[in-house]
Amino acid sequence: MDTKKIGKFIADARKKKKLTQAELGEYLNVTDKAVSKWECGKCLPDSSLFEEISKVLEVSMSELLKGEYIEQENAEVESNKTINVLLNEIQKLKRNESLVGALCAILISFITAIYSIIWQPGVKAYQQFFSGFIETISGGCLVIGIILIFYTWVKYSEKTLNNK
Repeated sequence: MDTKKIGKFIADARKKKKLTQAELGEYLNVTDKAVSKWECGKCLPDSSLFEEISKVLEVSMSELLKGEYIEQENAEVESNKTINVLLNEIQKLKRNESLVGALCAILISFITAIYSIIWQPGVKAYQQFFSGFIETISGGCLVIGIILIFYTWVKYSEKTLNNK
């Protein structure tokens, strides 16, 4: 999504409705500075605001997300394209979340493994128990991380193959 194009579209639609940035911000419960940032293309509105923005500016969600007015005969085709783009973005975010979780699990595994190597358990029972406990956590995190990476890879590969 092109932030500058969407921002310019919001500014044009707002001006057509003869609203100031402050008035639009008041309708949306945001500041006029936030509206200004959107219109300058510095950032996009929060996704929870898109529906309300489209209602206030009397434009469709597809037009808002595309950043331009859509002719009525092309509206359905453009809506489908917009939905597909959004679904692909959501898919990428979910994949990235899975990978971040897997990498965090592996990182925890390595940190606990290093800690258990550096920390030499003593003769006392609680020290030996703690050492074994740390090693078990390390191994578990490593296994979980590897499973998450494999799961993400398989899931993403299937969707890539289905899209081709």
